[in-house]
Amino acid sequence: MKKVLAFLLILFIAMQFYRAYENNSVIVEEQDFLTVENVPAPIARIFKTSCYDCHSNQTDYAWYDNIAPLSWMVDKNIQRGKFSLNFSKWGTFEPWQRRVFFQGGMIYDININKMPPKNYLLLHPNAKISSIERKQMEAWIATVDLMKE
Repeated sequence: MKKVLAFLLILFIAMQFYRAYENNSVIVEEQDFLTVENVPAPIARIFKTSCYDCHSNQTDYAWYDNIAPLSWMVDKNIQRGKFSLNFSKWGTFEPWQRRVFFQGGMIYDININKMPPKNYLLLHPNAKISSIERKQMEAWIATVDLMKE
């Protein structure tokens, strides 16, 4: 039993040397969603707290996000999130792409509690979007001019 525990400890330590990708690259402010859409501060706070860790080029890592194998899962979730929607590149999207995100996905995913995902909320309970915040987001999104270039 001691040999098994020693092996597992060595394996755990060795895993720490394989680092996951750190998602903190340069932000081009003029391309960021919050700037392009001139998002009001209360709504911007919701997006930053509940969406930006996985859907932007800037992740606010907690200490436990750097411990393998959890760090590998965090990295995989961020890669998936940025693949589906990267708020840091919002300004590079065509108007039709922005409409698809606004009308086809964003509010729907929030309203059915798909976003933020439950596994993310376990360790980040402050990212939970309340029903009041959902309504605020929905009302703001309805005011956005989706036809602008």
